[in-house]
Amino acid sequence: MKISNKVKLGSVFAALVSGMVMSGSAMAINPGNGGGGSDCSVNRVSGSGAVFYVPSGGSGNYNILGWGNGTGGGSTTYRGLLESVAEQCILVAAATTASAGDGRAVESAVNQAKSRYSNIVGSDPKVCTSGHSQGGGGAFNAANRLDADCVIGVQPDTVFTTRISRPVASDVDVVCIFSTGDTLAPALPSNGRNCRTNSTRYTQETTSGSHFTPTSGDGGAVGRVMREYASRWLVE
Repeated sequence: MKISNKVKLGSVFAALVSGMVMSGSAMAINPGNGGGGSDCSVNRVSGSGAVFYVPSGGSGNYNILGWGNGTGGGSTTYRGLLESVAEQCILVAAATTASAGDGRAVESAVNQAKSRYSNIVGSDPKVCTSGHSQGGGGAFNAANRLDADCVIGVQPDTVFTTRISRPVASDVDVVCIFSTGDTLAPALPSNGRNCRTNSTRYTQETTSGSHFTPTSGDGGAVGRVMREYASRWLVE
């Protein structure tokens, strides 16, 4: 029987993250090394279909990064990476679904964060949507649903597991981050082109690592580039 690339991509990712479980309690996290500095401590709190990485110790209101998992990913798959982003004094609202491509779950996570943490994000926080693989492609769809300020696509798949429904607004900053060792969602031939054609203010970055580099530790070289853009657009 012939197995499609879409099925293979989802199956490989699901096999990697199987056995991971969601923590229902809040946990204090000490700051580690991040691409834009480590100024905040972080508390991890579960929501409804979402988990929040809530910073404290910084000055002023925090902006929000909405996150969508890759196919098969769950609430703990990207924990190290998302903690390292929140340590830069960014509130991370991460959907826990394994199917984030349409952007709805990320939209819900961000809206929950705006309501639940209104005392620390203010009435009009900047919002970046982000995600890995299926969630990376879905970050465009989430940005449209939320009228977001920026998109950070991490090794976005825009071919097999999701489609970008329409271009983001012309004032939305977009970066798509690819890696040289990625054979599941490489920039060529289609993913980089699809990111570009759905953006006006577009930057493409290429770094080292495999498709699963973002799921380990703080995301390696891929995570470092992600943090640099999150810091540039949501902190600096």
